[in-house]
Amino acid sequence: MTTKTRAVRTIVRLGVLYLLTSVFFVLTSGTVFLRYQSTFWFMLLSLMLLLYFSERIIDPAIRRLLMAVASLMTFWIVLRGAKYIAFTETEFIARHLWYLYYVPILLIPLLSFFTALYVSGRRGKSFLIPVCSSSCFTAVLLLLIQTNDRHQLAFRFRPGFADWDGTYVRGPVFILACLWIAVLVLAMFRILFIHCRLSASRRLIWVPLLPAFFGSFYSIIYAFGLWPQINGDLIGEFPESVCFSIAGVWMGLIRIGLIPCNHGYGRLFEISDLAAQIADRSGRVIYRSATAQALAPEQMKSITTVSLDEDTRLHRRPVQGGFVYWQDDVSELNRINRRLEELGEQLNEETSFYRLENALREERAQIEEKDRVYDAIAARVLPQSREIARLCREAGEDESRFAPCMEQVCLLASYIKRCANLCLLAAHEPAVSSAELQLALHESLMHLREKGIPTSERSVSPAMLHGGSVVEAYILFETLLEQALPGLKGVQTSLEGDRLRIALEGAEIRLPYGCLADLTTEDGSSYVTLTLERAGEPS
Repeated sequence: MTTKTRAVRTIVRLGVLYLLTSVFFVLTSGTVFLRYQSTFWFMLLSLMLLLYFSERIIDPAIRRLLMAVASLMTFWIVLRGAKYIAFTETEFIARHLWYLYYVPILLIPLLSFFTALYVSGRRGKSFLIPVCSSSCFTAVLLLLIQTNDRHQLAFRFRPGFADWDGTYVRGPVFILACLWIAVLVLAMFRILFIHCRLSASRRLIWVPLLPAFFGSFYSIIYAFGLWPQINGDLIGEFPESVCFSIAGVWMGLIRIGLIPCNHGYGRLFEISDLAAQIADRSGRVIYRSATAQALAPEQMKSITTVSLDEDTRLHRRPVQGGFVYWQDDVSELNRINRRLEELGEQLNEETSFYRLENALREERAQIEEKDRVYDAIAARVLPQSREIARLCREAGEDESRFAPCMEQVCLLASYIKRCANLCLLAAHEPAVSSAELQLALHESLMHLREKGIPTSERSVSPAMLHGGSVVEAYILFETLLEQALPGLKGVQTSLEGDRLRIALEGAEIRLPYGCLADLTTEDGSSYVTLTLERAGEPS
């Protein structure tokens, strides 16, 4: 199922749920038992949204902001219930509960705007200035609405507040509040759209815009009293309709990938060709790849490596909350062993002996060459492998360090993967395209952005480069990155043909011994320029 399909289905399901519940509560409005059930129903939905945000959102700051949005929705429903259930006969309290509606009405767009600023990567003054200015303006609007009984600039009532809940005129403060909400929502979408680097997510921005347009359309029609009714009751009250729109906007943004979240692990196991599975401590399988065999309870309890069949071995290692199992295919090793047995039987003939001996020597040389390459790769990434092991231990010992440790683990793991890929290319191809180096740099920069470090990259004039030079360039990049990371504020890379430029903002670094790159420092930042060896040129 594509991202577009999943996102659209989410919005459609939410819309169908809104329509069914709205019609149901209108049809049962005359029933004493069900008259106020909508308040508790929508409170339950807002609490479910609160739990959804707490489980799905990775970044703690974004999670807190979105949980505050869901909490304000719950607060709004509570206010509505108090106004129409507990204080229907006390006009003064009911009217001020109505004024309090505008606390969530104004704060939800404000917190949504803050979330967009944080997702965009803004920090420091570029984050604090819009936050402080928008907060102050919102606070002024809230103060004017809460004190409306004194000046009636938001709502004008008849003398003595006669029929205040049915006959009133919206004043300039109300109009200004509506315009301010529109400005915050539009700014939120604009920031998310501009700072999104995934073209697929940009193309799907219309999905979360659908509930936003519905909420705006409903508010306008509701303000003019044109929304359809059944037996004198609106099909969808104002708080519920707006809350459904808010839920649709944020669930749509999460579904299309504009808000980072921690779903998709099941899909990872579905598409992986690794025969692996994860189970909890009771033996219940949580994730399983398509190539993994179903395991018997006694096999899952074994603490040593066991053989599932002649060509398959099962390994088990403990992880947090359970165990990971993976299967090792030894069919190739068994094939070689069987081949050796066959060759031993043919040694009686001298001619066959020498022919087969040469074949074995060639095969052994190929294996030794592969071992040499793999050993070289292991030696190159050994410091990173040790650091990953240390970070995993630290994350297991201190839960508060789990998120930052896992971010660093992802960065190091991407380096190990890409470095190994470049080493294999260099071992088998005399020339490697600079595009391969750019892909490696891009993946490392992507994980830096997940750590909250701004990055940019540029690549023009692709060239065919010497494989060893490409590997050394990527190792130099990782070395400089790890050296600068504690105080790193931003990274820029530019790959033009055979020339790589690296800018590390907020960090002063030293080049490794023997490195032929050029280094300049300025205002606490470092700039490194490295010329790579083109394919076919003398070393």
